[in-house]
Amino acid sequence: MDDVLSDANHSWGEEMRKLFVVIICFFLYGCSTPNRVVNDASYIKRTTEEKSIITKQFFSKSSFKPIAMAENEDFYSINEWYDEDTVIYSVGEKEMSSLFLHNLLSGKRNLFYQTNEFITKIQANSAHSLFAVQTLEQSGDSHIRILDKMGKEVFSWDNKIEDLQFMWNPYEPDELVITEFLSYMEFQLLKVNISTKDITEIPVNNPFVQWTSRDELGFLNWDQNEPSLDAPLILFNLKTLKEEEWFKNCIMLFTLKDVVITVSLDNNDLNKSLYTFYESKTRKKLTEVHIPILNTFSEAWWIPSFDFDEDKKIFYYMKPKRAGDISEYNEGYELTALSIDDQKEEVLMKIPNNYPIKLSPDGQQCLIGQQLEQVITISNQQMTNLISN
Repeated sequence: MDDVLSDANHSWGEEMRKLFVVIICFFLYGCSTPNRVVNDASYIKRTTEEKSIITKQFFSKSSFKPIAMAENEDFYSINEWYDEDTVIYSVGEKEMSSLFLHNLLSGKRNLFYQTNEFITKIQANSAHSLFAVQTLEQSGDSHIRILDKMGKEVFSWDNKIEDLQFMWNPYEPDELVITEFLSYMEFQLLKVNISTKDITEIPVNNPFVQWTSRDELGFLNWDQNEPSLDAPLILFNLKTLKEEEWFKNCIMLFTLKDVVITVSLDNNDLNKSLYTFYESKTRKKLTEVHIPILNTFSEAWWIPSFDFDEDKKIFYYMKPKRAGDISEYNEGYELTALSIDDQKEEVLMKIPNNYPIKLSPDGQQCLIGQQLEQVITISNQQMTNLISN
């Protein structure tokens, strides 16, 4: 994980990212985040691969019911899991943006949320009890609405800001960090508690932070004056308000619940990236994986689509068969499951492109596709199209 629809292009964000980004000729981020899954700690730009369609030979018969669109509705995307059997998807109709719930087993559809603003991102908290919906007005102002399981708005962030980012705290389901990008080179980093409505400013001189533990944020401290391939990884303690350097050379940082992933070059094979997994509390190294590099000849570092099963401690990711140039690479990807505990890898199936993926809360299903329009059953690798033709 950043999701559904196109991200707004705002002048402040573009100028700041251009100033901070390291000037390297490498890799393209092939998954719009999300999600996720999303991954905002790095200053390196992220873009998407050219959209393509998963071919019919990947589809298998399944008991899952596809989404049936009503007349005059424009399907945007499947955005998020509501629960282990239900997805949230977005449509546009008559200048309105709507979120619907679709139960994969019954096919039942219910309206979840509706707005006259453009929906740009949807992300559930770790408990899937609250859902953050980022919207964009015609004026260009961005807002965040927090919805409960009934689709009721329980909190809103309505400041007149053109560019916002947010990240749920995986350890505290009612807490998130919001970054407001203000005028050129200015930003405000805030911790927000949805239940108490408490808002606390975070004194960190970096807008792109990630939760590395319950009371700790991590970020890459890029030198604005000396572009480089990597940067020190800094940890900020929210209780003591002190900073600590963890690593000196880190290309990218991703955080999952109880797990921190650092990305660096593989010194033994420069055609591969080294992904190292650490236990967030003890900082003990858990395992590592070597992933072939796809060169984009751009400022962006290529990252495979990935997601993480927190309960089973399984890391799912798209693995290219070899290193090469993204413009000519056409050999597909292996959807691979890496068990953090026993350090074993299993290739689940071959996928034509580095599509975004999003695991269900119970880890049994995985949405996949540029619009997350297919679902894979992990146990038997069956893939089902969720959009009826």
